[in-house]
Amino acid sequence: MSNITYDDHDPLADNPFAEHSSAVTEPSHIRPPDDDDEEEEEEEEEEQNTTNLNDANSNENQPNVSQEATSAIVTPPEQQQQQQQQQQQQQQQQQGIERTIDLAKLLPERKDVGKYTLIVKVIGLERVGSISNKKENPTIIFNCSTNIPTFRKQKHKNLRKSTQEFQNLFKYLNNSIPESFIPSLPSPYTNYGINNEEDHDSTVSNYQEWFNRLCLDPLILRNEELAFFIESDYNTYIPINSTTAQVSGLKRKTLKQLAPPYDEVIELAEFRPMVKSIYVGVQTVQEKLLKASKSRRLLVQEENEFGQKFSLLNGNNINNENEERLYKRYGKVLTAVGDINSIIATMDMATLYDGLEWVVKDSYIVKEALTNRHFVMRDLSQAQQNCKNKQEAARKLRSKRDTNPIKVEDALRSLKIATTTEQNLTLKLQRLTGNMLIERKQWIDWYEKWLIKSIKSYTLRRIEYERKKLSLLERVRSEVRRADMKGGLSRLGRHTVSRKHDEISQSTRGDSWTGEIRHHSQQEINSVSHTEFDKSLTIESNALPGNKPDEESSTRESNMLNAKSAAHMLGISTYNGR
Repeated sequence: MSNITYDDHDPLADNPFAEHSSAVTEPSHIRPPDDDDEEEEEEEEEEQNTTNLNDANSNENQPNVSQEATSAIVTPPEQQQQQQQQQQQQQQQQQGIERTIDLAKLLPERKDVGKYTLIVKVIGLERVGSISNKKENPTIIFNCSTNIPTFRKQKHKNLRKSTQEFQNLFKYLNNSIPESFIPSLPSPYTNYGINNEEDHDSTVSNYQEWFNRLCLDPLILRNEELAFFIESDYNTYIPINSTTAQVSGLKRKTLKQLAPPYDEVIELAEFRPMVKSIYVGVQTVQEKLLKASKSRRLLVQEENEFGQKFSLLNGNNINNENEERLYKRYGKVLTAVGDINSIIATMDMATLYDGLEWVVKDSYIVKEALTNRHFVMRDLSQAQQNCKNKQEAARKLRSKRDTNPIKVEDALRSLKIATTTEQNLTLKLQRLTGNMLIERKQWIDWYEKWLIKSIKSYTLRRIEYERKKLSLLERVRSEVRRADMKGGLSRLGRHTVSRKHDEISQSTRGDSWTGEIRHHSQQEINSVSHTEFDKSLTIESNALPGNKPDEESSTRESNMLNAKSAAHMLGISTYNGR
């Protein structure tokens, strides 16, 4: 016996590109080779060799003909590139036509986008009740006009809805319309403080922005729950239709730990990691900004204490009135500068931090909506596998001779249920994908515009109050120059320094610090040169010995805005920093 083990596995059987794969799979056609077959094969090889030699000789005798033929057939590379580009354009056009046809079937709400409209105008905000209710549950007042048939009237005026009612509507829409990225609700309060005009204006504008985004989605407009929300009485709205989240609780947390399924749509496959990076990155920026704001507030306390201690340096050893005025004036200015830094810390939180907070909420909603789509994809793959198993079971029952008809009917019934479930999930996934591709572009546009708006507001407010801080420091410049008449600036060669009291770097003729030549209006200059702490400085300067109230101090007091505290005056100034 032979020691070589017999392996009946043929490697050509696993090769789908083999020429004689059918002969391998069918053993009935295989027969051992005979001697006559070997002789026939040798004769065929000799004939092929002779024909190849004759063809080679003929090609050597006629080289010009072959070169001309090949040159006529081969096209230049530029033409090939143009042909490839044309083919790609045609394929893209065909794919676009197919997508539009599919979207028209899957999303009938987007057929006539401008057919139904809803126009909302937020006109007011009320905070009533306890302090917590004022802060967390304000009342939004708005008007609306529409031509949607689910509404009983076309125009509604002075509608009043609480924040709790808005939250009920948002929860329902987020669960009932998984195809859309429902815009998250803005915060009901800001870091300006609830008893402030800036808080009122920013909250009203945020809810107006939310309504504008909501009214752009035709799937939301056609939902009858929106009409129920608007036409219900004040503080009585509860969703009429009941919906539940697709996957929630511990099961959702567990499924999110698994790797996402394979996604054929590249735009959405890349979109979720991008949204998650935005969500994490913006939260990191918020944490850094919060730490900087807390550190600035601690700095403010030290600056105020430093200003108070500095103003007490005018002891009995000081005989010069100018020096006494310097210590008094400079101590008050340092205290006012500390208060300006406190306002800057509040402004940073109210402009940039609040703007980023809405981005965090909205990116989380988008991320979870894309996660729900992954759950549908997993359910579809399971349904497809279940359908295959049911088909195999039904096929086995049919192949048997003696089968129970009741079992056959049960198998067919379960197969029908499995196929309908698979079809429903397929249509649901296609609808989700088609609408999310549209919503993706809209959300990216909103994200870019809102981020630019928040950064612009933060930058302009920072510039405004830094200029106010500079104007405060410039007011003590004359006292510094009077303190040392013989030395000081004269030793540096600045003999012709002006000693006017009203000399400021920011005037209607431009900014001397930046070399800006553009002329400002007097209103813009007043908004920067007059601060919330001018009254205390002018009273202190007039109380010093040898001083009389001049015209400048009287006009400055008349132009001052009487505020109860600096926190109420954060957004009064009108300097736009252009």
